[in-house]
Amino acid sequence: MLALLILVLLINKSSSHFLHDSGASEDSSSFPSIITPRHVRIQHTDVTTHSDIVIDTYTPHFSWQLGDEFDDEGDLVRGVKQVGYHILVHADVSNQVMWDSGYVHSSSSAHILYAGALLTSDTRYSATIKYFTVQRESQWYKAHFRTALFSLTDWSGEWIGSNGINMNQLRTVINISNTIRAATAYISGIGYYQLYIEGQLIDKSRRLDVGWTTYQQRTLYTSYDLTDVFNATGPIGIGIVLGQGWYNRQQWAIGLGARTELSDQYGPPRVLMQLNLNYTDDTSQSVVTDSSWLGREGEHRYDSVYMGTTMDLRVVRSCWSCANFTDPYPLWINASILPSPVNFTAGGHLSLQTMDPIRIGPDALHIATSGRSGLVTGVNGVSVTDGGVIKPISKDSVNGQVFDLGQNFAGWCKLTSLKAAKSTIIQLRYAELRYSSGENGIDFKGLYYENLQSIAVMDTVILNGTGNETFEPLFTYHGFRYLLVNGYDNIDKDDVECYNAHSETTLIGNFTSSSVVLNQIQHNILWSQLSNSMSLPTDCPQRNERRGWMGDAALSIDEVLYNFDYVNFYLNFLTMIADNQTPDGAVSDTVPFTVGTSPADPNWGTAYATITWYMYEHTGDRTIIEKYYVGIQAWIDCLTGKYVQTGLANMYYNYGDWAAVQQTKNASLVSSYAFLQDVHTFINMSEILNRTDNVEKYTRLYQRLADEFHRVFYNTAVSGYTDGSQTANILALALPNVVPASLRTTVLSSLINSILATGYFTGGIVSIAALYPLLSNEGYHDLALKLALSTSYPSYGYMFHNDIQNATTTWEQWNTLPTQAGSSLNHHMFNSIGAWFYQYLAGIQLNALNTIKIHPRIPYDANLLNHIEAEVVTIKGAVRAKWTRLSVESVSLSVTIPNNVDAIVSFDALIKNGRCMKLICDDEVFWMREVMDNELRMLKNVHGVSELTENQSTGTISIRVASGKYTFIAYWQ
Repeated sequence: MLALLILVLLINKSSSHFLHDSGASEDSSSFPSIITPRHVRIQHTDVTTHSDIVIDTYTPHFSWQLGDEFDDEGDLVRGVKQVGYHILVHADVSNQVMWDSGYVHSSSSAHILYAGALLTSDTRYSATIKYFTVQRESQWYKAHFRTALFSLTDWSGEWIGSNGINMNQLRTVINISNTIRAATAYISGIGYYQLYIEGQLIDKSRRLDVGWTTYQQRTLYTSYDLTDVFNATGPIGIGIVLGQGWYNRQQWAIGLGARTELSDQYGPPRVLMQLNLNYTDDTSQSVVTDSSWLGREGEHRYDSVYMGTTMDLRVVRSCWSCANFTDPYPLWINASILPSPVNFTAGGHLSLQTMDPIRIGPDALHIATSGRSGLVTGVNGVSVTDGGVIKPISKDSVNGQVFDLGQNFAGWCKLTSLKAAKSTIIQLRYAELRYSSGENGIDFKGLYYENLQSIAVMDTVILNGTGNETFEPLFTYHGFRYLLVNGYDNIDKDDVECYNAHSETTLIGNFTSSSVVLNQIQHNILWSQLSNSMSLPTDCPQRNERRGWMGDAALSIDEVLYNFDYVNFYLNFLTMIADNQTPDGAVSDTVPFTVGTSPADPNWGTAYATITWYMYEHTGDRTIIEKYYVGIQAWIDCLTGKYVQTGLANMYYNYGDWAAVQQTKNASLVSSYAFLQDVHTFINMSEILNRTDNVEKYTRLYQRLADEFHRVFYNTAVSGYTDGSQTANILALALPNVVPASLRTTVLSSLINSILATGYFTGGIVSIAALYPLLSNEGYHDLALKLALSTSYPSYGYMFHNDIQNATTTWEQWNTLPTQAGSSLNHHMFNSIGAWFYQYLAGIQLNALNTIKIHPRIPYDANLLNHIEAEVVTIKGAVRAKWTRLSVESVSLSVTIPNNVDAIVSFDALIKNGRCMKLICDDEVFWMREVMDNELRMLKNVHGVSELTENQSTGTISIRVASGKYTFIAYWQ
């Protein structure tokens, strides 16, 4: 017994010296005396989900979560705070200390900036981190990362391809002369590429790489750690497959209004690769693309993002990327040197792709949430956590074999076990919808292609006749729910496997409720968001568009960041906006700029400021604001210049309140709204950066604009703005300090009366983003909930409660079916309601992860909604809120606050004009209203709970809580 006690003491004494590697388990629940940094992030990338982190900066920043601490009884400790940290950065090979921060007295555990010796290009490093709390010292945690090629001078090799033939397969053979210490590949293949070594596809889940950009301004490259691949000496074959992607003149010019003058700069696919080999004898070798590489047209004869793939399996060459490959036919010719896509003389960049790639299968979506992983009962569709592989739920025959996947999504289908004669042609067609009936009431039920506009959406394969063949299309994707197979009548459902493709991410949000309607809306939001996250936020995945429409991205960004870890994804998009910005500060409606106008419609251009701001709100990383601050100011100054010419009264641009049931008659108000909103956001950014000069300058501008907005748009005849439309009044009320205090009740009443009279919302994508928060903030939360729960036209619920199709993604139009059936059934521009789910229904407001707020808005009418459960996994840890209506007068609220952060928890009145009478925490009464003197007195001290306050005008009770788990019950009368 004594020996065991000594051993335990030794373990506790030396626990601070244990090295926790990034590959080890993070579960320390069985060792409550040991704490460890968790979910360490390097440049916003979580080492838990990324085994190979590559950075393109000399000064990375580091973040981590604090592990849970337990008391002697094994209970979770509340109020855990960091008091210091220590970070070491080493060069892996030399073990040189690049940075030793020493002990730093600080509570900060996020975005700690590297401050050591200059990092070098193409080098492997490790970061070792520990932190200290009041009671504990953590283990060391070791995470590895490596650097990209920092300069163009670090590159060698040439862009290769062919102007003469469709050279989409290239190969070479290298000789490994010694034992490899490190092998690192840097590659950019455009439009798309795949890398093979000795017949094996490197990174099998990775697709549609590299990401789409304005290639002449910025072309991306990726990097692979191939050390484990080159594990033997001798000859090694390397192969690269190329696809047209977005570097295709037809791809750019196929849509109406496409910018063909830009497409003229594009052409055949090409690739640049550099493979750096470092041997254990300290020698090195670089293998690069040049004219010695051999190329041919492979089995994929044609590929287009829009039009699909044509593949001829008769010309497949087995193991063509192997060193010992020989081709009996003289098909291979030397590659040609092609010009770089990047216009370096105009300031173009060849940059590391720091965002995650598009993936398929289980690697595409990681799960960080602890809540429900499957579908909620009653919700139609497929769970987002089902591994990215979708199987048909039914099969029937209409002009071929039709498979229903049960879910609208973006991706493609693979056919297996194909047994037919050589030269058999099989075609796959995709659609979101089936006809319910043809002309004269004839039951047709064929696929509906009208909303595909001018593209074919067809994958074609020509079989080799060898039996048991497999076909999976390359370098394309489709938006669909239904698959039609022509030319082959013997496909079983088990031989169809479809892939949900999207930019890799982690599901960090979970929202469920007692309402099947809200749960279906949440389901549709998740799927439409993933469907349109394809290296940039697109508008839709099915037709000849799929552009980076800025308005859609701005409207959904807050919702996205509650649900998915897409920080690097949107940082890439912000950089693309900056790349496309013209010298006069103008940004464009789409990025890359393909369709639309520049300067953008203000409600589209607002993406620059809006995305930047919400990225800060969700991460607390002020360097995001710093990076794009000057560009955002230039955009606002550009708009200001346009405003000076027109005034707000004539500031209409292009789109107004897009997709509205009833468009407001003066759309200049809609454009003006975005202008004022951007100015106000920029003031907030300036305050964060302590730019007092700009705070003063743009505050004066905002006040002038606010006064003018009211003066030119207020209409006394309708007691509201312009024509008294819902759109006009919502946007005016949503802007700070625009509606005079003396008129606010009048304008709000006008809006409420309009909603009650019509029974529905009549606006579009711009005003609905402001509607729900406005109603909840102004005391009309029950009305907001009734609109959200509606299933009649027009509403979110109507999308999945109609006679034509129950939607599993968000529609483009309120009336997409049947009157606007040429529109998309998979859009994300209406997804803004998803942020309201988290912020108001669950009450989770992140506030840049300083002091989190938990303030659920609970309806007076208990029949509307009686249960909400939500979770958001932030860089500091999981924030959870769950409330259940126990009775008309009482509610239970459970919250979890991550370590190293406090929260304000607020309880709204359950009864109109009611007062909170009693608060219980963990089954003990800790506050009860003293009726005699009406003072707020704590009857019992609860560890972690402090600062009880009451808002006299609303009756809201608020308390400050430290980190930990709490269950409260509030009683009202």
